[in-house]
Amino acid sequence: MLATLVDEPFDDPNWIYEIKWDGYRVVSYLNKGKVEMRSRNNLPFNEKFKVIEAALVQWNIKAVIDGEIVALDEEGRASFQQLQNVLKHREDAHLVYYVFDILRYDGRDLTQLPLLERKQILKSIFPANDDRLRYSDHIVGKGKAFLASAVKHGLEGIMAKRADSIYEAGVRSGSWLKMKNNQRMEAIIGGFTLPRRSRKFFGAIVLGKYVGKKLVYIGHSGSGFDDNDLRELSRRFKSLITDKCPFETVPHTNEPATWLRPELVCEIKFSEWTKDKILRHPIFMGMRDDKKASNEKNEKMVKVDEKTMKVGRQELTLTHLNKVYFPKEKYTKGDVINYYHDIAPFILPYMLDRPQSLNRHPNGITGANFYQKNVAGKVADWVETYRFNSESQGAIDFMVCNGEASLLYMASLGCIEMNPWHSRTASPDNPDWCVIDLDPDGNPYDQVITVALVIKGILDELKVTACCKTSGATGMHIYIPLKAKYGYDQSRMLARLIVEMAHEDARIATYTSLERTPAKRKKKIYLDFLQNRAIQTLAAPYSVRPRPGATVSTPLHWEELKKGLKPEDFTIKNIFDRLKDVGDIFKPVLGKGIDLEKTVGRIEKMHA
Repeated sequence: MLATLVDEPFDDPNWIYEIKWDGYRVVSYLNKGKVEMRSRNNLPFNEKFKVIEAALVQWNIKAVIDGEIVALDEEGRASFQQLQNVLKHREDAHLVYYVFDILRYDGRDLTQLPLLERKQILKSIFPANDDRLRYSDHIVGKGKAFLASAVKHGLEGIMAKRADSIYEAGVRSGSWLKMKNNQRMEAIIGGFTLPRRSRKFFGAIVLGKYVGKKLVYIGHSGSGFDDNDLRELSRRFKSLITDKCPFETVPHTNEPATWLRPELVCEIKFSEWTKDKILRHPIFMGMRDDKKASNEKNEKMVKVDEKTMKVGRQELTLTHLNKVYFPKEKYTKGDVINYYHDIAPFILPYMLDRPQSLNRHPNGITGANFYQKNVAGKVADWVETYRFNSESQGAIDFMVCNGEASLLYMASLGCIEMNPWHSRTASPDNPDWCVIDLDPDGNPYDQVITVALVIKGILDELKVTACCKTSGATGMHIYIPLKAKYGYDQSRMLARLIVEMAHEDARIATYTSLERTPAKRKKKIYLDFLQNRAIQTLAAPYSVRPRPGATVSTPLHWEELKKGLKPEDFTIKNIFDRLKDVGDIFKPVLGKGIDLEKTVGRIEKMHA
C-alpha cells in the first residue's frame, strides 16, 4: 500500500499520525522461524539485512508484516546516509525494523480490518525484548503539531492514515498520506556532467522529477559523493547512456552532459526551492534501489481536499478544496479560500459589520449559481446575522461579516465573490458611500473609461472626493464617501444628479443612458444610480469575480484611467504585486464624508 504525497498537515480526529521513517520499506513474510523480506518493488532483502532477519526468526510467528528498516545514528535518529553505508558493507550501524502494520496473522487475512484494529493486534503480539524490532506507534488527530515536531527534530516527515482504512496492497491510496520535511526528496537521475579538475568519473548528476509523465529538470548535484559513490555510480551509468535527453526541456548544465535513460532514483537533501522550481544546494544522500523510477510517474503532490483551520476563536472545517472553480486556469476552491485568507487585511475594512448577499457557486464558474440572502438555520451557530424586515418578503436574516473567520466561511460556502451592503448593522439606513455603477452593456471599455473621466470632472467641480475601481467584470464603480451621515434616499438623489449632468455632456451623450431597462436603452452604457438602496450590493473592493481569469474588483488611481485598460488586467495572481506597490488606495471611501448640503448647493449654482 502506497501513500499519496500532500502539501500540508491537517488535524482530524478520524486520522492517526506516525513518523515517516527515513529508510527502506520492507514487507516481511514470517512462517514460524522462516523469514522472507521483500522491498516495495519485490527485491529480496534477507542478505542485505541479516541482523533484522535474525530478529524476525526469533519472533517465531506466522504473519505478514509491513514496516521500514532504518539505521540509527549516535543520537538515535534515523540516518539514510548510514543505511547506505551499511548496504555498501562499509560500516556497521544500529539497524532497527519499525513495524507499523500487520496483513496476516495465523492464517487469517487482516487487510479488510480497520487500521486501528490491525495495529492493536500487532501491538498485542509484538516482542518486548528485542531492540532490533520496534512497534511504530502513533498519535490521534494532531497532524499539524506532529509534523512541526518532526521537522524540529530533523525527521523526514510524517504519515497520516485514516483510522478505519483497509490495507490495499500495491495501491497508492488517499487513505494513507505522507507529509515531508520539504528539505528531503527523491529525484530521478537523468544524466551526469564531465568532472572538473581532480574529480574522477563524473562531476554532477542531473536531476529530474516527473510532472505527470514528463520528466522536468530540477537541478544538478555534485556534492555528497565519496570516491566509492563516484566509482559505483559511474559503473551503473554505463548501461543507461543514451543520445536522447530524457527531460521535457533540455536543461542548461555547467559542464557538458551525458544523458541517461531515467531508471535510477536517488535521495537528495536541499536547502530550498527557487522561484524557478530548481533545488538550491542539493546534496546526494544515496540511491533508492528500493524504488522504481517508473513508479515516480504516478506520484504527484496533491492538495489536501479537506482541512480544519482555526481563525481567531473559530475552527473552520473546509471541504472539497480540490474542486475546480476556474477550469481554464485550474484554480480550485482551495485557491479561492487561500486568496481571501491572504487578501483579508485589505478587503475586511469594506466588509466588517455589513450584511452580505451570498452569491454561491458550489460547482465553480461553469456550474449553476444561486443567490442566498436569508440564512436562518442554514449557517453555523457562531455566524452573526442581521434581521431585515422586507415589505415583500417578510423577515430576512442576512449573514454579517464580522472578521476573517466569517469571510473564509463565506468562501467555503462557494461564494467566489463578496457582496456587502453599503451600510453597516450599526446604521442600517445610512450608507457609508454613494455608488455610481457604469454598466457597459457590450460597449467598449475605452468608452467606460471616458464616461468615468467625465464624471470625475464633474466631481472635481463639485469639490467632491471619490474613488473608482474596476467591477472585475465589464464595468466600473465610482464611490463617494458619506460616512453614514445621510439616508439611502439622499444618496440615490446625489448619484442621480451627478449622472444626469454626465449624460448631458456631448462627449458621451450618444452612448450613455439613464434608462434602466436594457431593451429601451438600446446597447448604451447605463449610468446606474439605483444601486443606492437598502439591501442592494456591489462586488466589494478586492473581491474575486466568477469570471474566466479570476479577475478582481480593483481600486485604481484616476490617473490610470487610460485607453487600453481592461478589467482582465487585474487577477488573483497579480493583485498582491500591485498592493505592494500602491497599497489600499480605496481608503478615502471610509474617511470623512462629503457635506451633502454644500454639494447640492454647488450643483444648483452650476445649473443656475
